[in-house]
Amino acid sequence: MTPYQRKEANRLYWKVKGHLVPESWSEKDILEMYESYFRRLWGNHEQYTHESGFEQAWKRREADIFLKKMK
Repeated sequence: MTPYQRKEANRLYWKVKGHLVPESWSEKDILEMYESYFRRLWGNHEQYTHESGFEQAWKRREADIFLKKMK
């Protein structure tokens, strides 16, 4: 899974659940969720209203991942 795919999967999860995908999830779980939530949100013209706060949360997650790699 590329970094772009992981971010987009997290974006869809955020739109539905309001938080990022748990770090404990496997790549397989994330891909299955992405396919399911993509179908769920397809044609939902109000989905963009549920994206508030995602970019900030994603930047924090990326920073945490970077710090873990540095240890």
